[in-house]
This record gives sequence, C-alpha cells and structure tokens, in this order.
Amino acid sequence: MIGVASEHGVDVETCIAGSGLTSKELCDPAVEIDGAVVCFVDGEPLFRTADAAVAAIDAAVHNERLADEAVYDHDVRKHFETGSDLVADFEGKQRRLPVEALPTLKAHPGPAVLRERCRLRRLRVL
Repeated sequence: MIGVASEHGVDVETCIAGSGLTSKELCDPAVEIDGAVVCFVDGEPLFRTADAAVAAIDAAVHNERLADEAVYDHDVRKHFETGSDLVADFEGKQRRLPVEALPTLKAHPGPAVLRERCRLRRLRVL
C-alpha cells in the first residue's frame, strides 16, 4: 500500500482510489471470520517504516532516477485454523489486535483470516 502519513498511517484517498472502498478503516488490515470483518489491526507500526521507504521511491521517480512501469494493488490473505491461532500469531509483534476483539477471536473454533491491502510496483532505473 502506498500513502503519505495521516492519523492512521496512510493517505486514505490513495488507499481507496479505484478500489470501491469507502471507509478509512479499510486501509488497516482486517480480521475476518466467516467472511465478516470482526476488527481492524492498527497498521500504524507497519506504515511508519513503509511510508519512509515509499517516500524515498516516490522522490526517485519524481527526480527521474526511477520510472514506475506497473502498479498492482491486491489483497493478501493469511489463513488461520482458529481464531486463537490468529491471536497467537500477533504475539511479540509491534502490530496489535484490538483488546475488545480478543474474546471473540479466542473463542472462535473455526477458520479466521487476516486480509491486508498490498501494492507491488515495477520500477526501472533511468
């Protein structure tokens, strides 16, 4: 995902442009159970470092040292056998699940999914 700093770590218009998404929260990774969003993961710790890298690449494109040849926005889904497995996957990580979602996730005996928006860019050195 590409964006500039905002209160949630990304520029919302960049995140949702052309995607049909209308909510600021959909820029953050979503936790889903049975196809329904249960909660959003605070993506700020990831965006804090990613935004700096994106800014450097964007500057190189702007200064004509690199050329953007292709951009591919897509979802990446990580599947978990149970909600508890998903919760365990966040142990020791900077990103955190919302505290209020933990009881629901821990109690869910079936599959859970973490969905994250991603952007791939093909760059060419000029």
